[in-house]
Amino acid sequence: MAMKLDRVAAAAPARRRPGLAVPAAAPVEPCEDTIFLRGIRVEALIGVYEHERHAPQPLVIDLELGLQHARCCASDDLRDAVDYGQVLAAVRRLAQVNQAVLLEAFAQNVADALLAGFELSSVAISVSKPAIFDAADSVGVSIRRRRASIAGAPA
Repeated sequence: MAMKLDRVAAAAPARRRPGLAVPAAAPVEPCEDTIFLRGIRVEALIGVYEHERHAPQPLVIDLELGLQHARCCASDDLRDAVDYGQVLAAVRRLAQVNQAVLLEAFAQNVADALLAGFELSSVAISVSKPAIFDAADSVGVSIRRRRASIAGAPA
């Protein structure tokens, strides 16, 4: 019986109600697009305890980079995009010169640098230190920051 109904439904012409036609190319309003880089491994002198300040500590960083109206989606041109390699290089440089003691401060430094150096509307950053405690795989912090709007400019 089910097969009979499927055949009837497939053979029935599609009925449209007046005024409900879907346009061929409905306009799309862009929202925020997100680029992500996950599992970035760096080493930095960081930590509140004296023994942590003698040798670089391993860090794992995850980034989500928000873009308003990403031109590259339409142009397919790297010149209109955020270069992932440049983002990675910036994070590595920040880790090498880090003087922050807290993961929170380091994450804020990364957020400030990325918002200043790239055309981003927001950043979300997670920084973790693996194997610090026997009872946890890692400890860390996540922050989210948005570029301040300039009066009269779109956010």
